Amino acid sequence: MHALDTLPAPAARRARRPLLELSLTGQPRSWQVREHRYRCLGYGRARWGMELAMVADIIAREHPKAVLRHEVDPLSGEQRLELLLPALPPGPCAARLHYVFDAAHGRLCEVHLHWVGCGDPSQEERLQLVQAATRLAGDLMSYRWSGLTTLRGAVRGPGALLLFSGRDEEGATVEISLDGVAFDVERPGTPGRPEHRPAPRGPAALRLSYKAGGWLQQD
Repeated sequence: MHALDTLPAPAARRARRPLLELSLTGQPRSWQVREHRYRCLGYGRARWGMELAMVADIIAREHPKAVLRHEVDPLSGEQRLELLLPALPPGPCAARLHYVFDAAHGRLCEVHLHWVGCGDPSQEERLQLVQAATRLAGDLMSYRWSGLTTLRGAVRGPGALLLFSGRDEEGATVEISLDGVAFDVERPGTPGRPEHRPAPRGPAALRLSYKAGGWLQQD
């Protein structure tokens, strides 16, 4: 028998592929509707394409008491500015911010915000992260989005949830994710009977990420 004869038919392989699990946990129930489309230009006054020194100056003016740490990735050559803030709304705890600069031009191409509940947070502390993520998602969903450019409530693994992901018309993306939280999974064929997934032991985190589109690398 030929080795290929042992493989299932293409239709069978497609049938066995697990369906994407979705969750309504953390999804806003209502939001303001705006007329214009979402554009991901950066974070705050720091815009895509800015050089490190300019972004560092903006951060110093916005957060004068924060200590900036500059790092260079020895493998990729990317540069990063990192700072820790004792509080940053809407998160309920301290936030860590990462500004990433591409290796080729040294220009801002990504910003990541992390709110991390260390140790083994209580159920209430985990819920506060979910509620903060809901507020962030509601703000993003108030904009208009083109076609199939958004994804909501995708289960990534135990305690891991992609709450919202969107791509603007320039290819820039924004993403909200949760780790270490409990959520309910909406299973196909069982409407109104979600399966509850408890939070795993350990830390919990809310992550908000912004990434520039391909135009930055083409300049």
